[in-house]
Amino acid sequence: MAGDQVITKKESFQTEEKKEAFPEKATEDQEEFWLQDAKDAKIDDEKFVFDEAHFEETDEIDIAIVNEVTITEDDPELLCFTIRSFVIGILLSALSASVYQLMMFKPVGVPLSSVFLLIVAYVFCTAWYRLLPKGGWLNPAPFNYKEHACIYIMVSSANTSAYGTYILSAQQLYFTSAPGPAGSIFLLIATQLVGYGIAGQLRPYLVYPANMIWPQSLPTISVLKTFNIDKDEAKYRTKFFFIVFAAIFVYEFIPQYMFPLLSGFSIVCLASRGSKTVQNLFGGTAINEGMGIFNLSFDWNYLLTTSPLVLPFWVQVNYYVGILVLWLIAPLLYYSDVWNAKSYPFLSNGIFRLFDNGTSAKYPQTDVLNADNSLNYTALAEVGYPQFATVNAFSYIIINLGVTSTITHVALFYGKQIWKNFREAWKSASEKNVDIHMQLMQKYKEVPYWWYYALFFGGVGLNIGIAYANSSQLPWWGVIFAIALSSILSLPLNLIGAVTGTNFGLNVFAEMICGFILPGYPIANLYFKTLGYNTMSQAGLMAKDLKIGHYLKVPPRWTFFNQMAGTIIGCFFNYLVNKIIVDNETEVLLTPGGNQFWSGVSFQTINSAAITWGAVGPMIMFGPDSRYYIILWAFIIGLVLPLPFWLLHKKFPNAGFQYVNLPTFLMGLCILPGANSSWITNSFIIVVISQFYLKRRYTAWFSKYNYLLSAALDSGTSIMVFFLSMAVQGGGNGIAYNFPTWAGNRADLPYMDYCCATCE
Repeated sequence: MAGDQVITKKESFQTEEKKEAFPEKATEDQEEFWLQDAKDAKIDDEKFVFDEAHFEETDEIDIAIVNEVTITEDDPELLCFTIRSFVIGILLSALSASVYQLMMFKPVGVPLSSVFLLIVAYVFCTAWYRLLPKGGWLNPAPFNYKEHACIYIMVSSANTSAYGTYILSAQQLYFTSAPGPAGSIFLLIATQLVGYGIAGQLRPYLVYPANMIWPQSLPTISVLKTFNIDKDEAKYRTKFFFIVFAAIFVYEFIPQYMFPLLSGFSIVCLASRGSKTVQNLFGGTAINEGMGIFNLSFDWNYLLTTSPLVLPFWVQVNYYVGILVLWLIAPLLYYSDVWNAKSYPFLSNGIFRLFDNGTSAKYPQTDVLNADNSLNYTALAEVGYPQFATVNAFSYIIINLGVTSTITHVALFYGKQIWKNFREAWKSASEKNVDIHMQLMQKYKEVPYWWYYALFFGGVGLNIGIAYANSSQLPWWGVIFAIALSSILSLPLNLIGAVTGTNFGLNVFAEMICGFILPGYPIANLYFKTLGYNTMSQAGLMAKDLKIGHYLKVPPRWTFFNQMAGTIIGCFFNYLVNKIIVDNETEVLLTPGGNQFWSGVSFQTINSAAITWGAVGPMIMFGPDSRYYIILWAFIIGLVLPLPFWLLHKKFPNAGFQYVNLPTFLMGLCILPGANSSWITNSFIIVVISQFYLKRRYTAWFSKYNYLLSAALDSGTSIMVFFLSMAVQGGGNGIAYNFPTWAGNRADLPYMDYCCATCE
């Protein structure tokens, strides 16, 4: 991995500096770019083009771009907390949490973009300053970027669906008991906050190092800086942002309503409309329609799936190579009839009952559970074990490979850096060993470690109490075990996210562990999985927001405060919306396909996992005598997968093997089932243009406008999709106003892209 070279980057860059002469036209400002350490590098001349003979390392380019996008000067006198920022933050947190939870029940849910919420905050806060009497506690000073950043951190913490809502929905929809209001709200708060205690302990490894970039944070920072810093420069970036925002907002009306064929179409499907095989290989507009091979999409709502303008090129290449391998392996598995593949759908997240005649049906889980939701082994023997669609079983193998390969990958490629940071965490690092951001942040009081310890142990205690109060059948030691498991793996898994922008979760791993120690209890498995997965996930989200505060020079204690406030507000509104929809739309949510307005597919997937891993258990489903035994072996195999590439990197250090990232490759290999795939081809073209060509040839332009472009496209798309879903697609009053049927809007066909249009 590139991070292995960061330790010695200073020496190598100094050597390069001595060998080469600087460009003659370099100005005094440009000379700052050629500092001895890339962690302090900046880009100042918009017309400057990188000379790769001087600046070859991807990490060095990335860090220089980060320093250009972020804040490298600081005014400690700027206010971070005001009444206006607090009030606007609370209102937007409540709105975003409600909409996000609502979208969890939509066939294609598009929550409000955090960037759009930033724009709303800017409009209201600047109007507050201009219209209200100036001075005093109500309107103390002009609106500034630190206030804006604090609003973002609060809203970002709320703008999600708490993972615990999966438990609440699954229990109410599929099992005989569900927690009451108090038990539900405290469940959400407890599971959301306990991971934050871990993040605080990992700051020396996930926040402070210069190469822990957190790529997904850069578009947000670019917007914050554009609206608040250097008004003369900002007006051009602001104009650019709103031109793109308006253009994509208007354009998205076409693929989202008038001409949905633009969201994805295949020339092969258009030419051969009666072949199920063609659909399986080339279809991709709908979820689980097909592989999307060379499918073309012109809808940013689909193309933004992998953040093509944000994640580094080497990360995306690993990911797309994984997709390419999936295109080869999945059809081979299915058409070779591996694990009775042809008895099930080609792509499906469900579980099935296999009959002796080779046909299958939805698995009757209620027939194998007792009244207390524990497993009835006698009934299980009569009904038979649940079965997976073959590609779904294959995805379980890949996910398990990914979890353990991440541990080995981080140990091999980042082990030295982690150990170095661990040692420096116990002593005062000299100024030359920290980047410009750490130097500027040292003037502010850090959040004491005991705050995070208190949050962590308080969260553990609250989760134990909730487990018993909600009759989860998860004992106290199970709660501690789940949180400890997630705590131990938080560093390697979130470190990959900090560097690449993507990472594996612990959901399947946690399900397996609980299945071994508590077989026969699906509800306990749901709770264990939530603690095992969500604790690590929340630690990563908090670390990312801490990094945003770090980049924007927000005092850490105000970052902490806004994270806590946003999380708690979000939990209340997540619960409220979740309860209303599950109560009112139960019948539709239990229908496998849902309808055009509502879908319970996410909760169906959670329930399927609870039955296979929790009720039936891994020893029966995946043990030595089962057909899926390789799924458990994948945990062991994954530990050694990164080793060959690490050895090759050591043998040939200049060959680029450090950029072979097995975890990211495996993520691409398991994108299906459970998603659409029409975006793959065009999204990769965008990656090549942005992250390969523009980033290297027009780096200064890239640093100023690329992330702003991404934010404008995402937010404009988000608003149009939300508007259409509420105004004309039935989200507001349940009545849909469909666009007239024509060649580009064939809603009467099985799939909008004409795949299998004439299949019998």
